Amino acid sequence: MRRLAVSERRQNRERSSRIVSGCGDNQRVISSTSTAAAPAPDTTTVTAPAEGPAGQIGATVSVSSTNGAYPTDAAPDWSRIESAEAYRNASYGVATIWVNLATYEVTAADIYEYWDLPYPAAGQGRIELGLTRTLLDTNEPPLVTGTYDLATPQGQAELTGWAKIVLPDGRAVQFDQTVMESDVQVTALSDTQISGTFFAKDEWSEISGTFTAPIK
Repeated sequence: MRRLAVSERRQNRERSSRIVSGCGDNQRVISSTSTAAAPAPDTTTVTAPAEGPAGQIGATVSVSSTNGAYPTDAAPDWSRIESAEAYRNASYGVATIWVNLATYEVTAADIYEYWDLPYPAAGQGRIELGLTRTLLDTNEPPLVTGTYDLATPQGQAELTGWAKIVLPDGRAVQFDQTVMESDVQVTALSDTQISGTFFAKDEWSEISGTFTAPIK
């Protein structure tokens, strides 16, 4: 009887071991699925992204400024980015992408409509990043991933650019290129979409954030 009891306990332990191992496998599958799905809710909650494929389009923006053009009352709510879009333009030797991150819906269909956009309404605003590649003797050079130096004038480096805060009533805050710091990274780029991070700062203003935007 004792041998039988020992044998039964051993069989029970083996069955328990198989059951625990099976649960572990199921947990790994669930964990993997949850991890893959996590970015979409985080992006929606934190960045209020514009609608886009698989919930990937969106941006985060942080702004502080003591520039006299920046509103002290009814300042834009940069925690609510409603539109993240990019527009490409190229000619001989130079190509630029305008990245537009707005607290309101922007409906420009192409670069020409973007250039004609009115200034934001009261309480709204948008960040404009200009990312330029200068490549002499190349017609419409392709843009590339990498670091775009906003503190270096165009033509003095291959990858340069600018940043500004576009505000109501025809106002815009631009950065003093002679004293500014910048770190703008294009981390992913295709014919239809661009992603990256940005930081720009001078004595009066600072902006930073992330973006994924469709290219029009």
